[in-house]
Amino acid sequence: MKVLSFILLVLTGIYGRVWSQNTNDIDFVYQLTKTTENISIDGSGDDKAWQQAEEISKFVLNAPIDNAPPDKNTRVKLLCDDDNLYVLAVCFDDPDHIIQTLRRDGFSGDSDEFAFLIDPVGNRANGYGFGVNAMGAQTEVILSADDADASWDNKWYSAVMRHPDKWVVEMKIPLKSIRFKEDITAWRFNMGRMDPGSNQVSVWAPVPRQFDFGDIGYYGTLRWPEAPRRKGGKISMIPFVSIRNDKDENGKETSFRAGGDAKVAITPSLNLDLTTFSDFSQVEVDAQVTNLTRFNIFFPERRQFFIENSDIFNNFGLGADQVFYSRTIGLNRQGQPIPILYGARLTGNISENLRVGAFNMQTHDEKQSLGDNFSAFAFQQRLWSRSRFRGILLNRQGWLDGNFDKTNYGRNAGGDFQFTTKDGKISASSGYIHSFKGADFDHSNGQYYGGFSYNGQRFRTFIEWQHVGKNYYTDMGFNTRLENYDPENDRVVRIGYTNLSSNIDYYTYPKNSRNVNFHWSGMENYVFVNSDGTGLNEWYTRIRHFIFFKNTSALRFRANNNFVRLIYPFGITSPNLPKGDYNMSEFNVQYNSDNRKKWVYDIFAVYGQFFNGIKHTYRGGVTYRVQPWGNFRVGVEHNDLRFPAPYQDVKITLGTFRAEVNFSTSVFWTTFLQYNTQQDNFNINSRLQYRFAPMSDIFLVYTDNYGIENVFTNKSRFVVLKLNYWLTL
Repeated sequence: MKVLSFILLVLTGIYGRVWSQNTNDIDFVYQLTKTTENISIDGSGDDKAWQQAEEISKFVLNAPIDNAPPDKNTRVKLLCDDDNLYVLAVCFDDPDHIIQTLRRDGFSGDSDEFAFLIDPVGNRANGYGFGVNAMGAQTEVILSADDADASWDNKWYSAVMRHPDKWVVEMKIPLKSIRFKEDITAWRFNMGRMDPGSNQVSVWAPVPRQFDFGDIGYYGTLRWPEAPRRKGGKISMIPFVSIRNDKDENGKETSFRAGGDAKVAITPSLNLDLTTFSDFSQVEVDAQVTNLTRFNIFFPERRQFFIENSDIFNNFGLGADQVFYSRTIGLNRQGQPIPILYGARLTGNISENLRVGAFNMQTHDEKQSLGDNFSAFAFQQRLWSRSRFRGILLNRQGWLDGNFDKTNYGRNAGGDFQFTTKDGKISASSGYIHSFKGADFDHSNGQYYGGFSYNGQRFRTFIEWQHVGKNYYTDMGFNTRLENYDPENDRVVRIGYTNLSSNIDYYTYPKNSRNVNFHWSGMENYVFVNSDGTGLNEWYTRIRHFIFFKNTSALRFRANNNFVRLIYPFGITSPNLPKGDYNMSEFNVQYNSDNRKKWVYDIFAVYGQFFNGIKHTYRGGVTYRVQPWGNFRVGVEHNDLRFPAPYQDVKITLGTFRAEVNFSTSVFWTTFLQYNTQQDNFNINSRLQYRFAPMSDIFLVYTDNYGIENVFTNKSRFVVLKLNYWLTL
């Protein structure tokens, strides 16, 4: 800890020197004009009110190089009235647009797109992004210092008009759709333009190329003529009704459900979300993966209720070892739903620098009369410009026959400090999470973690450390390595560990190359030492070189070495691989073709050692795009594991097919097929969505699962018809 304190002291001294390196909030200021005239959102930009607005006519590149003029210009005007913020963007371009999808929330940077990004509170911690592609498909995202999540949905309006030499987009963002402080006249904002035809990304306020164009630390300033006021829209109701038919080994069942969500604006920057009898049947199934490790796989959250402001609760811990993992609520380990009776969540800003989050949710297994109550509280206190101090408190309490089970609980408490320079290049962090599980587990029950990183244009590096005690339980979280399966005794053994990870990368940007954007060379290293006396458990080293071409294709080479000490036999084959030391090396190559073409393909091949055998892995996929309405992809991964006698060879195949048909920007049909021999499962998930009004949908979903080994014997099936409607009061 003394060493860490010294490092932080030194960094604090450095902080003042680098403070002036990012002055976008001073150098890039836009004075917003207020209008009382009506603005028609039709994509024409012909309303007289636009003549009053100041025009932004200069964007600069963020990628593939920065601080250079883009090939195609963008001009933007902004206006406001008492209720809305308006954006007019003229994107000069040829008519040969690249549109990957018409689906809502399909924003990926691979289409001709324009994005408007705002931080209404000005705390560099969270904000909102609104994007529109050249065919009018919308995307809205929740922005945080670490991520951008497109699962957030809200009401706003846009229209696009295309011309031979440009396309024009108009946006109307109702102030009641976002959270902001009413007493401030300066917001932070930026704008981005994606032009895949020239493989360029441009921005208004400059963002160095080592950062994503939406990096929340590089926004300019939006000055309001007077502090905006939130009017109306304090309560939004989203009721739903659904009818569902299930079939499984226990028979058939038809059920009718009704429930809904509500959003209540406690203050302009503090929101209360309520849900009852929650239903997430419209959410697409998880993409299945092949698992050749001894540990569990982390799957992302897809349910919208858990997305908004989720960064308040997320990323306490290192990597996938998260103390909070929202999929522990309302889902079992197999990803199957557990009924949620009710939930309440309060999130937002208490002050300019303090964000808070709190929730309580109750699940209930109607067949077994079992359930859990989940509670959480977290806060983020911003320090200086981009640094922060955070804390979190979690509690899971068992529920049995209508009463709390006092002996069945799991609790966690802790926090961390992260120091980041204003330009985002230097960062250091340290944190601790404590586990409460009862008197029998009151030792070795914590997680310590921390790290240091530098993110320059050419040189980038990080070093991270972590220690996890064997009695560190996260009933509302996820941990990758604590649980070790002992097949000889058919038991799970918890073993604490210490992890040290490091990474060094160097980027080269050729000045006169006709084909190459940049080279990326580097090495990463991960070391795990067990705390049970067995010592070194795993050491992983990778050397890599990637080449990114100007036509968006990429070629990747990797050489990996992996030392593993099996303390228990590994059941990847039969008989189990014996415990002992294994030193494995492998080489892989990967190629992704130009993703702007109608036909896009990718290939990945691995050859190397796998414990006492040999591994051949082949993965590839082909995508056909019928612009702008269709995307069709076929993918396959095959792992051929060959072992010496008496161990059996293992062949694992994962095949996928995905079809996306967009009849318009409001009617979407997706079908997802997955064939997985490792899980003995063939899955069909087909979803038809009709957005008949803003944020209001009709879903028809069909999901089917078959066993593969038993010649496609049906295991389960459901069909659901669901209607939800967004009503703002």
